[in-house]
Amino acid sequence: MTGKIVTVDFVAKEPASNEWKMVLVENGPWEGAIEDHLRALQTRLYDCIDAALDGEFAERFPESKGRPLIIQVDCYNLPRDTVEPFFDKFSTGVFTAGGYVDAIAQNSYVSGIGFVITFDSIH
Repeated sequence: MTGKIVTVDFVAKEPASNEWKMVLVENGPWEGAIEDHLRALQTRLYDCIDAALDGEFAERFPESKGRPLIIQVDCYNLPRDTVEPFFDKFSTGVFTAGGYVDAIAQNSYVSGIGFVITFDSIH
């Protein structure tokens, strides 16, 4: 296990599907360079994947072991036209690089990892 600190805003279990969710909250509006914020979000996403595959998530939430995991990003007041394409590219391409496909296939901590993104505005 990496022992790295992973920032997850909350964890939920979906009773009907037996899926577990790691939920990341991204609040905006973002100040400064959008690329810096996207890079930070990418790092958080990779940290979540690594925590799931390394067993850190299952260690903390033993009922999740061997279950599917959804990494959900809830976006508030963010530029959807920039964040959504980035997230779509990340979520469809992440398992083609870095050996993640084999790591999931041979993993006892999670049976699969999926991604969801939501957008809302808070006034």
